[in-house]
Amino acid sequence: MSTTQQYTTTTGQTVDLPPHEEYYKRLVTRNAGVVPPDEQRRIREARILVAGCGSIGGSVIEPLIRFGAEHLTLAEPDGYDFHNMNRQSVRLQDVGVNKAAAFQTRLKDVNPYATIEVEPHGITDDNVVSLVKNSDLILDGVDVTNKPPLYAKYALHHQAKELKVPVISGYDIAGLQLLLVYDYRNPAMPVLNGKLRREELDGLEPMTFLHRIVPTWLLPYEIIEILHHQFRNPGAGFPQVVYTANLFGAMAMRAGADILMSRPVKHLVHFDVHDVMRPLPQRLALHVKRVVGLIKLYVDFKKRFAEESAKTQQPAG
Repeated sequence: MSTTQQYTTTTGQTVDLPPHEEYYKRLVTRNAGVVPPDEQRRIREARILVAGCGSIGGSVIEPLIRFGAEHLTLAEPDGYDFHNMNRQSVRLQDVGVNKAAAFQTRLKDVNPYATIEVEPHGITDDNVVSLVKNSDLILDGVDVTNKPPLYAKYALHHQAKELKVPVISGYDIAGLQLLLVYDYRNPAMPVLNGKLRREELDGLEPMTFLHRIVPTWLLPYEIIEILHHQFRNPGAGFPQVVYTANLFGAMAMRAGADILMSRPVKHLVHFDVHDVMRPLPQRLALHVKRVVGLIKLYVDFKKRFAEESAKTQQPAG
């Protein structure tokens, strides 16, 4: 006969909490029939690192806990701000609070038995080895909209390659959610699929990084003029919307389960919400405009890349 214990929620309410095993069984009971027992066990036992807890990483943390994951490490250096409200899991009382710490507090009320550790410095040279070493799967949501995090992202992937830990990365671009899988358990998989070398980072701007990582032919229609504007106005804001960011949570959950179970998984998955929702005549008309815009954008990217390459090759002094 099971016994319950008193649990006080983060809002001060007291509830009866079943023992760990019984609670877990109730938590995931509706997964049964879709998620086989051995898969559920693997998800529960897996040590999962979420690097970056903003738009992308933040979209997968709560689903992981509700899906039955019980061992998470959340690495995030930044606190919430008001401009995060439109797409991130933030409440007014969370503004100014470290994003990972806010998740840790809030998700105690979903599974109090789960272990959720916080690394409030994000990914750094000092912690990247230990964080990767203690992970079975990495979900990479490290920000790429400004330059400093690019070094953290590269270091994360470099160590994942060294330690053979698979990484799932996501990029939300207008209505497009792009998911990239780097299965570093395969010795033939180079860091970031060979798209970038460490020595190139010093002269690399975020826009060029995205050009390297995100195939130009995938960019959605809505982002083309915005990117042209950013070429003319470096540092201009990059728009992000909640329905695109949240897609990563769903897509990464499925990809992560496949990886943990050693099932085959696609290395590139993309879904454009706007394009899928358009009626066919409008879709075809915008396709032509999009192709023309992408050609012009490709030329701009090439010009920018040539300029940055020339700067990095100039002798010092």
